[in-house]
Amino acid sequence: MAATTTVFLVRHAKAANRDHWDGADRDRPLIDKGWAQAERLAAALAPEKPALVAASPWRRCVETAEPLARAAGLEVRPDERLGYNAPDLAGFVTACAREHPGRAVVAVGHGDLIPSYLATAGLLDGMPRFRTGSLFRLELRDGRPRRLTLVDRGDLAP
Repeated sequence: MAATTTVFLVRHAKAANRDHWDGADRDRPLIDKGWAQAERLAAALAPEKPALVAASPWRRCVETAEPLARAAGLEVRPDERLGYNAPDLAGFVTACAREHPGRAVVAVGHGDLIPSYLATAGLLDGMPRFRTGSLFRLELRDGRPRRLTLVDRGDLAP
């Protein structure tokens, strides 16, 4: 029987406006609206019982992942493959299928890197509207993409 691994590729929640932020971009925190989005993501994804909650090491991604990790009884695992310094979403997804067959995995990353990976992998035809706090549900069977679904933040329960 083939194992289906589900990888939830989450765009980080709403962060401080980069035009008004004085610090390094990697240190931009979530704003109140972002924390509310992170809580909605946690409520939506906790029932999936993720085996792993990973995030780009950038602050807004880690903060987005924290409520879900807490709900799942896990620690957020920072992963450079999900960030800008060493992006490799293909490698991350392949490793998830190998290391967590038949399980759910959550990866919090960036709104440009996730669709770029999906388009390069031939899974997207054009660039969709991918708002903060939204996600793609990627189902893999035996490590190969089987189905991709965009879940907009507006479709998550409040």
